[in-house]
Amino acid sequence: MKWIKLLTQNKIPYYIYKLKKEDFIILNKNTDNIIIILSGIIFITKVFTNKELLPIAILDKHNILITSNKETKTYYKIVSLEKAYILTLNKYNLKKSTTGILIEIELLNNYNKTISNYEAMNNIMSQKKIKNRILQLIFTICLQFGKIESQRILIPFKLSNKNIAILTGTSENTVNKIIKRIYKQGIIKERSNKIISINNILNLNLNLNLK
Repeated sequence: MKWIKLLTQNKIPYYIYKLKKEDFIILNKNTDNIIIILSGIIFITKVFTNKELLPIAILDKHNILITSNKETKTYYKIVSLEKAYILTLNKYNLKKSTTGILIEIELLNNYNKTISNYEAMNNIMSQKKIKNRILQLIFTICLQFGKIESQRILIPFKLSNKNIAILTGTSENTVNKIIKRIYKQGIIKERSNKIISINNILNLNLNLNLK
């Protein structure tokens, strides 16, 4: 992989983590980190002292997260939605390298994709109604990672109601109720292996009346 080769050639220390589905890692507080997704799909949340979670983004291969966490009372949590490999390095070690500026340019060139994923999460959280957030989340994941099969769009991994709750800023109990109502509308279905699909994307209406 290009990042491993690039960092190794320039003698810049890094760590690689293998995350199984639902595994997570906590980023150290007061540390400036660069996180590179080598493979798989993960999501990132910011955790506050009261245990409140703020979803940041859903990221996949070649996405880059650059953190600068000076807040001692918060930290970042990375959770895998499917098996993933992520690479972490410290910005301080990068700046010490004589070729660090070239690697920083390469990082910035790949950062645009990540910014669009931040914007997608902002669009989800900007929905005032929880049901609209959930639909927006599923729709966004289908656009980013979905696979077309027999005129349906499938999410290629199991998306638990627990993770839907985290990514929409609500409770799992609320998600359970709303998901059941959405299924009754026939727009979104769940197969026996818990894979979510959209039967007809043209009928997806974020203003559905799901009372």
